[in-house]
Amino acid sequence: MNPRINYTLVGAFVLLLLAAGLMFISWMTQDSRNSNRLPYVTYFYDSVSGLNERAPVKYRGVPVGYVERISLVTEPEERVRLDLRLDADTPVRTDTYATLQYQGITGLLFVELQSLGNSGARLLSTESEPVIIPSQTSRLVELTENLDQAILEFNQLAQSVNQLSRQLNNLVDDDMKHQLINTLSAIEQLSNTAERRLQGIDPDYYRQLAGRFPEILERAETSLSRQLELLGEQLNSLSDDTRSSARQLTPLMRQTEQLLEQLRLESNSWLRGNRSQPPGPGE
Repeated sequence: MNPRINYTLVGAFVLLLLAAGLMFISWMTQDSRNSNRLPYVTYFYDSVSGLNERAPVKYRGVPVGYVERISLVTEPEERVRLDLRLDADTPVRTDTYATLQYQGITGLLFVELQSLGNSGARLLSTESEPVIIPSQTSRLVELTENLDQAILEFNQLAQSVNQLSRQLNNLVDDDMKHQLINTLSAIEQLSNTAERRLQGIDPDYYRQLAGRFPEILERAETSLSRQLELLGEQLNSLSDDTRSSARQLTPLMRQTEQLLEQLRLESNSWLRGNRSQPPGPGE
């Protein structure tokens, strides 16, 4: 080995070459538009499973930025906050809204921006006050969630069917068969007893009774009318006696009033004593 080789210089040269390579790679891969991108914010109330930071943001299918940060907000209500970085020339308007879309069949999500038209005013965002873009539920994402829910319900239904099948299999044992046979026998005996009772009923007797029913009602009506007439006569006689007694009591009440008035005068005279008669004229 040549003793003139300086290993320190060799190591420094290798490190310098490695640093230069890293700087070149960083320069080649950096996005020059990052310095011109502005912050935007949007909120989603649904799940954002499948969306990652650095996920692309597209406007009408054209890449215009990326998702900078994903966070959960609980005040004033629970929702997912997405901090976006968009190109300064992105036409974000008052009618622009954000949705979540799938990237092919990978299951990953990206943010899609759309506008209802070009009539809305342009919104300019700043670092201190980023513009809030409203969000809407994606039909594709909603369909996928509904499909997942349907699969879950189908699995629950399959479990219920399996459980019912096991219960039906338990019914085929000897004890359950014996109990089922006894139940059917009891039902058959009850049916035979009811049939015999029905056969023992004479339909002619009930038809005759139904034919006599108007006559029975007429007799009951006649008897009730007679009873009401007798009751009316008794009430009338009682009223006549009451009026006669009242006429007899009237003179007696008058005599009683006169007697009471006389007793009142005599009692006053007895209490006050006899007073001398005033002298007549010329006495």
